[in-house]
Amino acid sequence: MSSHSEYHAAGWRVDHDPRTNRSTLLVGDRISALRAPADFAAHVHHVLAVHLQAGPVLADGADWVLFTQLSPHPEPPSDLPELAAVPAGTRLALPPLNDPRWINPPRMGLAVPAHQVVCSATRRARLVAPLAAA
Repeated sequence: MSSHSEYHAAGWRVDHDPRTNRSTLLVGDRISALRAPADFAAHVHHVLAVHLQAGPVLADGADWVLFTQLSPHPEPPSDLPELAAVPAGTRLALPPLNDPRWINPPRMGLAVPAHQVVCSATRRARLVAPLAAA
């Protein structure tokens, strides 16, 4: 099964980029995305997991990308400088689902959390990792 069809099987609408032979996701089409430094994002992901709200998370360099349900206001609240919205219209190149960059890959039955839920988990993660938020 190709990576492209695996994403479709997981319920994600992706496109195939013939130039790079990779699947791409158009941010803002059906899914929004937030970036955070990896060390802090790990705490956010843990908070989400403890509350059974963990969704797909992708390691991307020094950041993690936390995918959220489509949000009409994808910018994080101003009190959350740890988070940055991936701008709507951005095409994210996605590795195969079995790639180790996926902290938590998309899969059938794995819901993408609401934007507000990830923002709330970020606030809670500050209690666990207050120095990472500074």
